[in-house]
Parts: sequence; structure tokens; C-alpha cells
Amino acid sequence: MERKQSEEWQSRAARTLNSTACFSLAYVLITYLLWFATGFIGKLYKLDSFVYYYGIKFLLNGHAWNKAKVTVVYSSGPVFVLLAALLALYLYVRGRHIRSILNVFLLWVFIIGISVFMSQFIMAAMGIRHYTSIYYQGLAVCFTWLKVPMFVVYVLNAIVLLLIIYAGVNCARPFLQFSFSYSKVNNLVRRRKYFFETALVPFIVGSLATVIAIFPKELSAKNILVLLGATHIVYLAVIGVILGIAWLSMAYIEMGKQELGRYKTLQTPNVVAIVVMIVSWVIVYITFRGIYLSN
Repeated sequence: MERKQSEEWQSRAARTLNSTACFSLAYVLITYLLWFATGFIGKLYKLDSFVYYYGIKFLLNGHAWNKAKVTVVYSSGPVFVLLAALLALYLYVRGRHIRSILNVFLLWVFIIGISVFMSQFIMAAMGIRHYTSIYYQGLAVCFTWLKVPMFVVYVLNAIVLLLIIYAGVNCARPFLQFSFSYSKVNNLVRRRKYFFETALVPFIVGSLATVIAIFPKELSAKNILVLLGATHIVYLAVIGVILGIAWLSMAYIEMGKQELGRYKTLQTPNVVAIVVMIVSWVIVYITFRGIYLSN
């Protein structure tokens, strides 16, 4: 009996750890993709840049901004993030019959990617035409230069809200389908427990670990902390809302045995994923002062 309980605890800890690793890797990937895509598109206009985990700083090198250049450069990051999220969803749907931890990673890439993309509209509502605001980035810059009316921005955010609800209602089932045993998801209490272990705890632990990894080396970087908090809290809040809606929606979800993917690989710690997760934290930490992209 004690041995069975020990094995049960170990399998629960393993799938939580594996999903945490996938969440952290996906979050770092999407965050850097947002700003590296912006930086590389800026290079097409001969603009050097410093890419940070929390944003980007362009060096104009004698060049001037115009409406077309601003729109292309500052919208490129959100667009690339959305494309990455949709690609991850496509690969997940096509390969979910393959019982691999890679599918857990792809699911997190999709959820985080669409969350970061939708967060751009939320921050745009707070940062549009506020040139000194910490939210004056990405789409906020585009909307400002394009002189988009606030009414349109609010309408776009209403659509974003509906998309967040839709994503939340539909993201619970994929996590439940990772279950190796039908007994883990055959009633509401067990479904919520499995979702808590596979999605909610990895989200919370991964978020905390990522914050610790990006903590500045110097206390003088207080303004950077404010920027980090402002942007990443919005990203994480949207992800949290989606997962919270998923938690509530499980009252209306019924799982059949034939739906289960039976991912046995989640029951044991994936050493490769854990090591790569730690390496990603180290990279974030040592590159905190920015990565220079030059022409």
C-alpha cells in the first residue's frame, strides 16, 4: 500500500515537473521571439538594436521613423508570435497521437503565444499616445502612429476578451487528454485535480521561476523591474485568466476513454526538458543587459 502511494506521488510530481519545464521553455521562447522578430525586421531598415527579455531599444543610425516603417517593425513581433502559436497548434493537432512530451510543449507554446499576442492589444489600450508609458511598445506604437481612434482600440479589446473566453473554454480538454489512466479524469473532482497538477501548478511555479531568473544583478535597475513587472504581469494575467476559465469549464466537460492520449512519458521526469529549462533561465539571466543586433 505504501509502495503504491509512493509511486502515485512520484508520477504526479513527474508530470507536474515535466509540464513546468515545458511551460518555462515555451514562455522564454515566445518572449524572446517577440523582440527578436522586431529586431530582425528593424535590420531590414538598417536599424541596429538591443534586444532585451523585456523589450527592445533601436539605434536609428541617422535614419528616421515614418508611418510605414513603424507599422512594419513594431507589428512584426506580435505577428510572428501569433504565427508561432498557430504553427504550434497545427503541429500539436497533427502529432498528438505520438505520445511525446513535445506535445505538452507545443500546447504551452500555443497558449502562451496567443496570450502574448492578445496582451499586445490590452497594453495598446493603456499605452497608445502615452509616449513615456511603459506600455508604449509593440502595437501601442503602431496604433499611435496610425492615429487609430480609441473607440476602435476598445472594440478590438472587446474582441480580445471574447477570444480569451473561447480559448479558456477549449484549452482544458487537451490537458486532460494527456492522462495515462481514465480513472484520473472520470469525474469532475479528478479532472480538476489532474488539471491542477498538469496546468495550474506548472503555470504558477514556472512563472515564479522565470521571475527569479530575470531578477537584475543590480538594485539600480529599479526602472527595469517596473518595466518587467508591467509587461510580464499582463502576459501572465492573460494566461492565468485562460487557465482559470478552463478550470471552471470542466464542469461541462465529459471525457471518454477513447479520447485519452495515455501519455506514459509524463509519468517519469524528462531529464532533457529539465536541463534545457535550466539552461534557458541561465541564458535569460546572463543576457539581461541585452543582445546587440547590428547590420
